[in-house]
Amino acid sequence: MALALRVLGGLTSDEIARAFLVPTATVQARITRTKKTLAAARVPFEAPAPQDRSARIGSVLSVVYVIFTEGSTATSGERWIRTDLAHVAVRLARLLPHEPEVLGLLALLELTAARFPARTGPSGEPVLLEDQDRARWDRAAIGRGRAALTRAARVGRGLGPYGL
Repeated sequence: MALALRVLGGLTSDEIARAFLVPTATVQARITRTKKTLAAARVPFEAPAPQDRSARIGSVLSVVYVIFTEGSTATSGERWIRTDLAHVAVRLARLLPHEPEVLGLLALLELTAARFPARTGPSGEPVLLEDQDRARWDRAAIGRGRAALTRAARVGRGLGPYGL
């Protein structure tokens, strides 16, 4: 997961360490070991076979969620929200198979990102939910989040991605 966070999300070792509550040196060692292991085993960079996807989806969703979390509440830098990083996670979630868990995460990300425009004040200070100007919320993101949630419920009930 640490290597995926570095490669896919561009997170620093410090950011990854804070996400996993471990020392930075531990993360750096994990990334180095993973790179060496993958190189030695000559593991190809490719999508897993369909029969292997369900076993890996939890790890993939965790990576996407950690990337989004770092974007929505930055642990370093001058900005409180790193919308560019959060939107990377949203794009990654959109690329995944439309299974209930994926769609549920996508809904969460879209609905949370919809509030980004209202979460900070003119000077970049955080604005509590109760004080946010809801007119500044991204209505398109809310619509996408609600649609993903509806699709998750339909797929979960065996109705297919379009309710058929």
